[in-house]
Amino acid sequence: MLRYRRLAAVVFLFVCAVPSRVDAQQFACRPIARGDTASSLARRLTGHAALAYADVFQILDPARRMFVPKSQYRRLRSEWQACVATGPLTSTPPAYAPVIAPAATAMVPTEPAITITPLATSSAPLSLAPTERTLSGILLGTAVGGVVVVMLLLAAAAGWLAPRPIPPPMRRAGERFVTMFAQPLVDLDSGVPPIETRLRFVRRKQQLEISIAPGPGRRYPNLADHKRNVEYDVNRVIRVLGNRYVLTDRLRAAGKWVVVTIRPADAKQAGAK
Repeated sequence: MLRYRRLAAVVFLFVCAVPSRVDAQQFACRPIARGDTASSLARRLTGHAALAYADVFQILDPARRMFVPKSQYRRLRSEWQACVATGPLTSTPPAYAPVIAPAATAMVPTEPAITITPLATSSAPLSLAPTERTLSGILLGTAVGGVVVVMLLLAAAAGWLAPRPIPPPMRRAGERFVTMFAQPLVDLDSGVPPIETRLRFVRRKQQLEISIAPGPGRRYPNLADHKRNVEYDVNRVIRVLGNRYVLTDRLRAAGKWVVVTIRPADAKQAGAK
């Protein structure tokens, strides 16, 4: 369980680190005049109005030092600035703290003074805004990380609930109990065992469940017709085992099985203290 918890913690930290930092991209910016539109500014600065909705063209809010979502391009403010990438884009422009070229470089005359190679993807103007792309990446990374964590927790739970090996001392005690119980019932003329058995160790209670059922063609043992005989035989076997093991519960029926529960005597004494 400790190993699973450590792995889950590592996955959680990995998920938290999904929204990684992008490389800074330089932009040259100029003030927006009254009456300017995103299309007219993109045509003036890049030569193509359709680039208004491409990554190469951005509207900057200097007060917040972040790019304005393209969904707000229909209502431009005079305190905002129109920006154009000064070099080829290698990644999605950052939504925050863009790197702005010096003022001398950022000021652009009325006629196009910034030359830029038109993007081949300019025919697709309706691209997601940088903030929307960042939010989508965070949500996707969180969802993937959540699925991984859930799978790890399910695997840990399955491992916890899976049957555990019976400790060797308890297995030997169970096998000896079965042998001593079946010894008076052995029929030398029959080729089948007199009883069927199965063992189950309950780790939480540190006890062993010994299930006994009649062999093929037999009716003993069962609690419906031979309860007293079964109780006598169980007590007889416990006495043979000595003082090392004790019964922890009453005999009970589970279908065709008679369930006998034992555990070490010292464990019982320790629990009573």
